[in-house]
Amino acid sequence: MSIKTLWYLTPADGEFPWSPGGLNPFSRERYIELAKTIDRGGFYGALVATWPNDPFVSASFAAAHTTSMKFLVAVYARMIPARLLAEKALAFDALSGGRLLINSVNGRDNILSKYDISTEHDERYALGREYWSEFREHYLAGADSNFPNSPLRMEPTQASGIPVWGAGDSPAGLASSGQVLDTYLTMMREPAFLGEKFQAARDSARSHGRELSGFGALAGVIVRPARHEALARFRSLFEETGIDRITDVLDQAVRRRTHGEQDLKTFTARDAQHQGWVDSILAGRLPEPEDLYLGHGLYAGITAWSPLDIFATGSSAVYYVGEPDEITTTVAELRRQTGLSALVLAGWPLAEEAALVAEHLIPRFNEID
Repeated sequence: MSIKTLWYLTPADGEFPWSPGGLNPFSRERYIELAKTIDRGGFYGALVATWPNDPFVSASFAAAHTTSMKFLVAVYARMIPARLLAEKALAFDALSGGRLLINSVNGRDNILSKYDISTEHDERYALGREYWSEFREHYLAGADSNFPNSPLRMEPTQASGIPVWGAGDSPAGLASSGQVLDTYLTMMREPAFLGEKFQAARDSARSHGRELSGFGALAGVIVRPARHEALARFRSLFEETGIDRITDVLDQAVRRRTHGEQDLKTFTARDAQHQGWVDSILAGRLPEPEDLYLGHGLYAGITAWSPLDIFATGSSAVYYVGEPDEITTTVAELRRQTGLSALVLAGWPLAEEAALVAEHLIPRFNEID
């Protein structure tokens, strides 16, 4: 079975969307073009994440302009009633031809508080299990018209239900994954880390008499015909952002994580490599690509949702950087070692980088056994 490759479908786009002047304004036309690029590029689908735009509305809009790609729509459990979500899913599937996937999101306190949800982290997973069970039941039951004079009915398009994908690295998250998910996701890391997480999710599922259908990881990617071209583009992420912006963002991140007890100057990283990045930045120097190499084909970088991971706690701000055969060999080996079956990738600008991945990686990934 080949690798299922998904891209990001989000209006948070631009040459360097994490940097002043690098983020494009919201654009209907650009969003349509991105969706069409993903669709015609042969991607399995796209992750539609929880940005200021509603993911379900955004995915529905994009589905009207595409024909084959699937939409992995991020949904906070219990944000809306399970029956209502099932009705939305039935309508989306009926109109798109069964192209809906759900990305179950447990959520962060600072986000959920905006919606008056104050449930503790582990309890959210417990309540989420009940929610997704109820959602599946309502979806498979279909929906009848509220008006008996016109007894229109919607049947489920996907006979086995909507596939639910999601992450969960904590003990509570892994326990829930085995009961709730069809495909388990985590942030891209070294093979040993992924293998451990995937096995824990497998074991959790089997303890409940279930089998997971897939295992995926999220990462960035910069692929070019020649390796030196890819590395030059990767370095430009830091050059265009600038040392002042990088310093300020990381200083703010340290203050948030330590509740104001530390700043970047007083922060000590977990190991010599990560501390080396901090020391370089404080000295006014950008880290070089070789300094940011993490092994196994991965480089620490910057994304639209995450700065450089000086905390070494795991982040989607890692990139595959290189030429096509090099990246393909790395991914094939990762699949062999861990059972990886899906990749959720991103690179900026999103449409331009998606076109390069479609040209150089999708055909190769499709041949991975």
